[in-house]
Amino acid sequence: MKIKRQDLQEALELVKPGLATKELIEQSTSFAFVNGFVLTYNDEISISHPIPDIKLEGAIKSDMLYKLLPKLKQDEIDLEINKNEVLLSCGRTKAGLTLQEEITLPIKAISKKGKWMNLPTNFIHYMSLAVGSCGIDGSEAILTCIHCHKDGIIEGSDGMKIMRCEMKEPSPIDTFLIPAKNAIHVINLNPTKIATGDGWIHFKTDQETIISCRTFEESYPNTDKIVQLEGKELILPKTFSEVLERVSIFSKRDAILDEILIVQIAENRMKVKADSDSGWIKEEVDIKYSDKPIVFAIAPYLLKGILDETLVCEISDNRLKFSGDGWNYITRLFEM
Repeated sequence: MKIKRQDLQEALELVKPGLATKELIEQSTSFAFVNGFVLTYNDEISISHPIPDIKLEGAIKSDMLYKLLPKLKQDEIDLEINKNEVLLSCGRTKAGLTLQEEITLPIKAISKKGKWMNLPTNFIHYMSLAVGSCGIDGSEAILTCIHCHKDGIIEGSDGMKIMRCEMKEPSPIDTFLIPAKNAIHVINLNPTKIATGDGWIHFKTDQETIISCRTFEESYPNTDKIVQLEGKELILPKTFSEVLERVSIFSKRDAILDEILIVQIAENRMKVKADSDSGWIKEEVDIKYSDKPIVFAIAPYLLKGILDETLVCEISDNRLKFSGDGWNYITRLFEM
């Protein structure tokens, strides 16, 4: 059978986040080819994408196949199945990849899905905002999750800060929780449909890519009163976005949830700081502010999203609040 190299390469790139780093579950570090789809599964998420041109059933270890494809020079690949091996030919290059004909991944657990429903407007955008307020401390698992309520609320909090978004329409499915680290993969795929499952929630893109996320079974605390904050208005400098672009370069880390900026405001000066294993940076800018000094920490990508909508915030006691189109972000302030 013949297939375009780029089509296969793009499909593997889409499903790659579903691979496990270690094979604690058999075939969880493999690409599984099932019924015209390529699929990955790591017990937390599973991602599948259609490749109708491949008449292949079985699992192939991901490492060699994924690394080989970009290095091939021809546009077309010829695949042939020979017992427990897939023979790959591309130009003068020939390779044999071990094929496990039996799929042992527990894909039946994610195969049961309810009816596909359209995602409400701003669902993915609000999810991307909420991710930046979730915690990374596994000892408080519920604070590492995105909370998607059937009434149309999408929120995330680590106990010190919260992003709460309210859609103009209710969710088409019941309330669910998924870890923020898995929600990031959903956001990156930008799906348009959602369906329920047994312990899983499923999302689908217009290109038929499906990402399934294991849900977290626990009740999320009520946050209605937390967002009811009113305080003294503070207008941030118009140059803040430019400062953020420079400073956020030094906040880069392996995981986006680990990236952080520190903002200090005192005596008509605002300092923005960031550091990583590779270096540090700080920058000062003028601001009209003469009250008691304040300090807050925030994810750089989340701050960028906030500044795209507003430069106005409110300060009340030990908290700071930003508000935008359908969302409220509140964070605790620290002493300098």
